[in-house]
Amino acid sequence: MVFAQRRIFAQQEKVEQALSFRASQAEARPGRFARAPLSVLVAVALGVGGTAFLESAVAQTAKPASETGGGELVELEAVKVTAQKREESAQEVPSAITVLSGDDLIDQGIGRSASEILNYVPNASAATQQHGRPRWWIRGVGAGQQQHDLANPVGFYLDEVYISNASATGFPLFDLDRVEVLRGPQGTLWGKNTTGGAISVLSRRPEFGLDGPTGYAKIDYGSYNTLLLEGAVGAEISQDRLAARVSFHSENQNKGRFRNEFTGQKEDELRDDAFRVQLLAKINPDFEALLNIHRREYKTGGSTWTIASYNADGSLHRPGGAYAYTPSTGRDTVNANDPAESDTVQNGAALNLKWQLGRLALTSITGYENFSQESQGGDYTPLELSRSYGDDKSHQWSQEFRLSSPREDKVSWVTGLHYFKENIDSYSATANNLTGVPASAPPVGALQFSDTEYDHSAKSLALFGSARVNWTDNFDTVFGLRWTKETKEVDIRRRNTQGAGSVTFGNLANWWDTAVPTFPASDGNFDVSQKQTWKKWTWDITPEYRFSNSLRGFFKYAHGIKSGGFNTSATDIEAVNVVDPETLDSYELGLKSEWFNRRLIFNATLFHYQYDDVQVNVVGPKAFSAGSSVSYLQNVEKAHVNGLELEVEALPTSRLHLRGSLGLLKTRFDKFDIQNNGGSRDGNEFVRSPHLTAQLAVDYRIPFENGGSLLLGGDYRHTSKQYYYVAQQKPSQYSNRTVDYLGADPYGILNLRAAYSTPGGDQTLTFYINNATDEEYIQHALPGGTFTDGNSFTQGPRRTFGVSYTARF
Repeated sequence: MVFAQRRIFAQQEKVEQALSFRASQAEARPGRFARAPLSVLVAVALGVGGTAFLESAVAQTAKPASETGGGELVELEAVKVTAQKREESAQEVPSAITVLSGDDLIDQGIGRSASEILNYVPNASAATQQHGRPRWWIRGVGAGQQQHDLANPVGFYLDEVYISNASATGFPLFDLDRVEVLRGPQGTLWGKNTTGGAISVLSRRPEFGLDGPTGYAKIDYGSYNTLLLEGAVGAEISQDRLAARVSFHSENQNKGRFRNEFTGQKEDELRDDAFRVQLLAKINPDFEALLNIHRREYKTGGSTWTIASYNADGSLHRPGGAYAYTPSTGRDTVNANDPAESDTVQNGAALNLKWQLGRLALTSITGYENFSQESQGGDYTPLELSRSYGDDKSHQWSQEFRLSSPREDKVSWVTGLHYFKENIDSYSATANNLTGVPASAPPVGALQFSDTEYDHSAKSLALFGSARVNWTDNFDTVFGLRWTKETKEVDIRRRNTQGAGSVTFGNLANWWDTAVPTFPASDGNFDVSQKQTWKKWTWDITPEYRFSNSLRGFFKYAHGIKSGGFNTSATDIEAVNVVDPETLDSYELGLKSEWFNRRLIFNATLFHYQYDDVQVNVVGPKAFSAGSSVSYLQNVEKAHVNGLELEVEALPTSRLHLRGSLGLLKTRFDKFDIQNNGGSRDGNEFVRSPHLTAQLAVDYRIPFENGGSLLLGGDYRHTSKQYYYVAQQKPSQYSNRTVDYLGADPYGILNLRAAYSTPGGDQTLTFYINNATDEEYIQHALPGGTFTDGNSFTQGPRRTFGVSYTARF
């Protein structure tokens, strides 16, 4: 897919503006116009002298736009980002960054699920069920835990507001200016919980100076009777004083993919509605205020999970005795009697204030977000083994102040303060062997009931600063430092009728709400309170050298942290514990470059991580109950990561646009002992960390005499083998019948599209095919439970077709 908006066809005046911009930059910073670094391979092959020779040769042979016929723009557009909390070219940022423009998200149909953006980033992924909670992973660093209170080490920012609850990061992407994906620790400017990287989603702002309303409308219809409506309109309410922009997104899928063999019906459905309202006020020439209000309502229904396990000879294992059933093995079938539904509501608001105080700029960002989710699920089988219910609510408030000096100063800096507060209320219940519930099957054991309720709060305060020192015209260094104090506390109550307990229900249709249990004294019943405070420093240093206007290299050392926390999913008093913060030391060597009058961009990054106290979920033995096991949240003492990333973008001709990336990754747990003598897992790999990810995208535009054009495009992404669970990766770590369903074999996804645009590009009609080869792959997998005798897994999306129409005004 396109990484950032590219305009292949343009009027000659746009070329002149670009040349004027170059001249102004060169005048402001002599000898420092950013073309950006190359890759190690090209640097070694050509050397600095070779680079200068090649630039000279290209300058002598390249034709100006006026000689290429029709005033076509024949260079890749410079993309502006705010990765370092100030606007600058992406190629000038001494860090690995991928940018996707809002226009391309619309044109390519990216953004129904926020997780889709990492499909176009090397060494990254974010698989999700339907459009729910994304599993963010960058360079092997991520979090598989389902707890709302345990933050992901990939920070997510919605219009510069940090979103802590990972389930609230699935907000659909629509009417955006761009998405910035920063790889590697970003703790100095972006804060805690960014050891893996940071994802910054920036909405398209209201604008002044408009002749009339502007915006777009899009309608998309595709497989499974999926209808998407999306649009935005912006207008100036008071000239140069007040402007507004309203945008919306609505997706409805009422004929799902999976047929439930238990009910005989297709049940997996979803409805995803969201809107955003923004007001931009210019109080005076030096002070502006931007208010952002947004809301999302997201509902799903129907199971998408399958249970399966295999015998030693590879044949399908069918459980016997009381647990006998036939597992579903079809690509489009499940066999489950549980309701499997969820209802999510998310609301938020942000106020962004900017003052120009002489040569300094002061920014204030106030954010509020609340999230609620009610869900039901089960054991993914047609038996009445287990049902679950969850009701989770969270709300957060944050405030950041930033003061920055002009970027062109010999010593430029950004400093600030960030405050964050979050509260989470969670209730979950499980019932085993119910009778009389809707769509139930005969129970296979004694009736049991358990529930967990917890209240969690987190507060943090951080002071930060970053300074860039320009030692010479070609050499500078960025220094960053951040101090964070964080306090977390939790009250957990767990109840379980197992053993001598009993339970009755007033209404089995909502069994969780009418349960009248009695609980015995056991390790599964507890009421505990925990509180912990951490004070941590994070820092980075990044020297950067410009070999020429088109070649620069950098080295970055960064020390990052991820918050500690509690095991709020504990089902036994022995599993109640505190996990320490993770620490990650990153060593990164990078080169960025632009060649052939900006027809080619080629970047490379080589990195090594030393990763300590990694937080993982494992199943291990109980310390005081021989023969029993329980799910723990624990720290892994030591681990490391090595990797390489190459990214290329090219315009071989004014009609042909190529993008590609390659990610190589090797992860390893060096000192991994499951607690209570549960065995060593030294040598296991990180989850969702394939050794190879590769992506290639091609767009070819055919112009017509009437001014319209046809774009033929496609992209392909290959992912090598990966694991979905930390503790079961080798035959000695499997149960007798479990084979590779806790991971995924190599697979590749091909997407194709054809789009006709009317003269001026105001209207576009697109036909598309996703997963054109109908590749079969496992998207996620979990170890089996006590009753199911097999692992549960979900399959990746099948081949889908669709057509969309977009009108811009």
